[in-house]
Amino acid sequence: MYVLVDSRYLLYATRTLRGYIYGLFSVVTVIYLIGAGLNPIEAGLTVTSSILVSSFLTYYITSRYAGGYARTFLVIFSVMLLVGVSGLLISPLPLLKAISAVIGGLGVNPSDSTIFSAYEQPILAGIKEDQKEKNKLFARYTFGGYVASSFGAISLSLGLKQSFELSIAFSFVIIASYFFIPRTGERVRLKASSISNRSRSIAREVGALFSVDAVGGGFVLQSLMAYWFFTRYSFNLSQLGYVFTVVDVITSLSVLATPYIASRIGLVRTMVFTHLPSNVFLILIPLVPSVSLSLLFLFLRQSISQMDVPTRQSYLNSVVEGGDRTYVVGFSNALRNASSSTTPYISSYMISVAAGAISFVAGGAIKIAYDIAFYERFKSIKEHYEGERK
Repeated sequence: MYVLVDSRYLLYATRTLRGYIYGLFSVVTVIYLIGAGLNPIEAGLTVTSSILVSSFLTYYITSRYAGGYARTFLVIFSVMLLVGVSGLLISPLPLLKAISAVIGGLGVNPSDSTIFSAYEQPILAGIKEDQKEKNKLFARYTFGGYVASSFGAISLSLGLKQSFELSIAFSFVIIASYFFIPRTGERVRLKASSISNRSRSIAREVGALFSVDAVGGGFVLQSLMAYWFFTRYSFNLSQLGYVFTVVDVITSLSVLATPYIASRIGLVRTMVFTHLPSNVFLILIPLVPSVSLSLLFLFLRQSISQMDVPTRQSYLNSVVEGGDRTYVVGFSNALRNASSSTTPYISSYMISVAAGAISFVAGGAIKIAYDIAFYERFKSIKEHYEGERK
């Protein structure tokens, strides 16, 4: 237990540093690739490819290698992140920059549903057995990532080259940090019989529902929303940096409130009752007639839209057995990310031809359908502390 308690601070640190990198590239990836010579469809396809490759690797690895392999794969993928960021900065050709984005998995949102979380979250979940304390751990873990995302966005005001160089430096620190995370289990190769039928069933059902949400989210990735403001209102990179700094600050503050809300109404209700109205705000962003109102609805959306992230993480790591967590989180993340890859190239094209409102409306409507379906399916499956009160 002493090892796990120490590990929490390392995981907070790696999530925070990764948050800076993802916060930066969630704003700049599409715009940077277009500025480097790709057309909007090609930039969207690069984001799609990045997500697909990350999803495949997440599924393949987490379905075969248990948590005892966490340190190995966390180091490997942090090296890939370093290669991706470095390649974007120094590659002389647009195609090489696109390949670098794919290698580094830089088509993500700041929520960080990657192979990193598939191995980090089960370690975090093992630190505390009490459900309320577990919820707080995940809220702090998510909070650090979003706070750092705000710095990633605002660093664009310093200049693109400086922001990239800082991301490279942070990538080195992340790699070094993982060497200090000890093994938390045996290096066991997973077999079909290793995962309980209950966990496998939950993974399939959660993965399918998360996929619906992710299809909607693929229309409105943060990099695509940044591209929309860039196209619709002619924002420059510095202005976008300030906007999404506010977005990430609002988001980070909101996730700190989630454990206290969840302790009163439960994790599932917290996830759905905050996520559903946020999607109404999402739909309104492109439909209002001024930039001020668009920004208002963007900020309102972000004030509640990511409260489902730490609650989702805590819930998923609480309703399955400890040894199954890496598989379940990895499987659901892979399906979620693969599904989100189906729409960015469509959205980037629609934004480029001044039809971007369709992306917001379609994304919001699909995500609302997910909220309703998730609540109906999982409202009866309680997290541990609710069950303990009975």
